[in-house]
Amino acid sequence: MNKRGVMALAGTAVGVGAGLVAQHSMIKRRRRNDPEGGERFATRRGVRQRTLELGDAAELFVEEGGPESSSGAIFIHGSCLRTDTWHYQLPGLGDHRLVFYDLRGHGLSQPKGTSPYTIETLTRDLEVVVEDSGLKEMVLVGHSVGGMIALEFARANSRVLGKKLKGLVLLNTTHRPAVETLIGGAAVSKIERATRRPFDALGDRSHYVDRLRKIIKPSDTVFMAVSVAAFGPHGSPKQIDFTYDMLADTPIDVIFDLIKSYRDFEVTDHLSEMTVPALVIGGTHDRLTIPRASEHLAENLPKAELKMLTGCGHMSMLERHREMNKILERFFDDVLGGKRKASRH
Repeated sequence: MNKRGVMALAGTAVGVGAGLVAQHSMIKRRRRNDPEGGERFATRRGVRQRTLELGDAAELFVEEGGPESSSGAIFIHGSCLRTDTWHYQLPGLGDHRLVFYDLRGHGLSQPKGTSPYTIETLTRDLEVVVEDSGLKEMVLVGHSVGGMIALEFARANSRVLGKKLKGLVLLNTTHRPAVETLIGGAAVSKIERATRRPFDALGDRSHYVDRLRKIIKPSDTVFMAVSVAAFGPHGSPKQIDFTYDMLADTPIDVIFDLIKSYRDFEVTDHLSEMTVPALVIGGTHDRLTIPRASEHLAENLPKAELKMLTGCGHMSMLERHREMNKILERFFDDVLGGKRKASRH
């Protein structure tokens, strides 16, 4: 290499080094000024807990908050998360019964069982949770893939719409294959279709990927990747770390199964049939489910209200938890009844 080449390489190295130092300094500053820095995530548990055994050797962990009653809400978390996602909702919302559960293969719902890992299977799991809960009136609250499961439940169980199922809350979710509602979805979906065979082959050897994950340690780069993908520009570092921890704790074979499960999900043509009140919540800075997906849901569900949270990313129940809790409690009061509703009469 000639002298000019050496100088260019050295200049590049200095630039990269300076950028990494600046990034590290910025992250330290964000951590120092984090209003959620003292929050102890993954430490809250419901007041009632149980494990449901399914017919295919899978188990579902269920926990509850609020009073025991025949009216309440069931919360369905997103991909690679768990009931801890609802950290700010677990303590309770008004006088409502709240039911939370880990999707199969997530959190404390182990093992994942032998059934094909599809949205249909996850919807049947939800049906088991509904039956076990004994709820006569309920709202389904679904985040991301949890919202997809809630929509599939409504499509597949039209007989309970307006009877047992009184409402839907759809957070940062979509009505069609999830890969199509990412930022740059059209291009990403073409790549996804073209790489399905090698991707599926890699999924069959997921234990090798798990070994690699054990080598990769949390870093500033990982922090920034999670921050950009899942949060708005002012996301809490403590919440970002917590989200990464949940992702890192999800078995890699479950992650591969989830990605494959998105491919065939499609309820676009059935939205007009879902005639219960629906609250659709999206984030203007959501890169994992673009705002247009939330807007489409609100435009095509017959009784929908749209709440678009300015500056919020994909993790709305964490990022905007104070606002979210007020919105949720108000919706529950309206469709299930409660102290707020009772006081009006």
